[in-house]
Amino acid sequence: MKRRVGGLETEFGLVCVRADGSRALEPEAAARELFRPVVAMGRSSNVFLRNAARLYLDVGSHPEYATAECDDWWELVAQDRAGERIFADLTAQANQRLAEDGQDARIHLLKNNVDSAGNAFGSHENFLVDRRGEFTRLPRYLLPFLVTRQIITGAGGVVRPQGEDGAADGPGQFVFSRRSDHMWEALSSATTRTRPIINTRDEPHGDPSRYRRLHVIVGDSTMSEVSTHLRFATTDLVLRAIEGGRALPELTLHDDIAAIRAVARDLTGAAPIPTANGGTTTALEVQQRWLDHVTPLADEEEQDVLETWQKGIDAVRTGDRSWAATHLDWAIKERLFTQVTERRRIGLEDPAIERLDLAYHDIDPDHGVFYALQRRGLAPATLPEEQIERARTTAPRTTRAHLRGQVVITAQEHGVDHVVDWTTLRLTRPGSRPVQVLDPFATELPEVEELLSQIRAQGTGPGAEPAPFA
Repeated sequence: MKRRVGGLETEFGLVCVRADGSRALEPEAAARELFRPVVAMGRSSNVFLRNAARLYLDVGSHPEYATAECDDWWELVAQDRAGERIFADLTAQANQRLAEDGQDARIHLLKNNVDSAGNAFGSHENFLVDRRGEFTRLPRYLLPFLVTRQIITGAGGVVRPQGEDGAADGPGQFVFSRRSDHMWEALSSATTRTRPIINTRDEPHGDPSRYRRLHVIVGDSTMSEVSTHLRFATTDLVLRAIEGGRALPELTLHDDIAAIRAVARDLTGAAPIPTANGGTTTALEVQQRWLDHVTPLADEEEQDVLETWQKGIDAVRTGDRSWAATHLDWAIKERLFTQVTERRRIGLEDPAIERLDLAYHDIDPDHGVFYALQRRGLAPATLPEEQIERARTTAPRTTRAHLRGQVVITAQEHGVDHVVDWTTLRLTRPGSRPVQVLDPFATELPEVEELLSQIRAQGTGPGAEPAPFA
């Protein structure tokens, strides 16, 4: 599939603390405060926005943002960054209300995967695949790539060995990905109970006779635009190679879950990983072989993906982090943590490092450590500012998201109640027939034009101004 639609779902960690760092509000109460403007706008904590993205409250009081469908991976990064800013605005509004009420409480939203209590939450990647392909064939080749992809796109972090009582005990160790320790199966239809690398639930959000959705839930929440782009662009190229039917690298691992934990802890990328055929490979070899294999498939516009992928591999192979330490999340953190531990003469297990890790993922533009590094030129700022701001209110124009965005905008402007989801658009008045858009690539549809005409005709005048976050 040369042209592929994808999307990113991000669950945010939420904490509400007092000035002294103690908990001020329980997550449920903090989430209600955060979502107050959302409920006021859509009478629900589950809404689709003008940019066709979905913003909602997930299980466990996790605010979640799902980007609109994108067929350009830099556009997806812009849509993902727009989601951060929308939630940052909601957080600022909530904190202002708390302050006006005289409460010693401040809400923080963290774009990470593991909280201080060890609970994990997700950053899920979705890729459209052809229904006619043999879905059961994908994992055989894709799993080794996903297990080792963390040496390029991991968010980095610190883990500690557990004592007999299950509590962390011993010195801290820097890893490519903390998410790896929370994977329990290679494949499963569940997302929380067993937490697999690939979720096999057949929910295409499109014509089920033509499409299937590949749901990858092993990825870290990444702050770096370069890391986020690589997650999608490299995986897309690998999928394209698998779908192409050419001879593929035979790299099936003996135990994917044991391997993903081992790879996370091997910062050289060179430790042997047992393969299914009785041999061994390494994380570096898997990534390099896939890069070499997909290189002939990349077009001129994708050469930068190949070059950036190679730079990431070389940073691990040579130990020279000079490029990676200003571009890839794990390497940015590695340098930052090293500087702090050396300056303060503390170990990685020190609570100060855990607080720094959380602060790195704080989406508050004024307080988040990543954004402070970005302003100093120590983290990448790849996308133009105007593209990110446009993504806050404008859906991608080359996918079905464009139609959904048009319906939401027009309905809001004319004060007409409506309901939309990934495939369906309808008005809430009695007798209104839903319009289904099952083609993720559709950007024009007579039925949608008719629906827009109905909205304009039904409107009683200008609707309310769009919410500040929408």
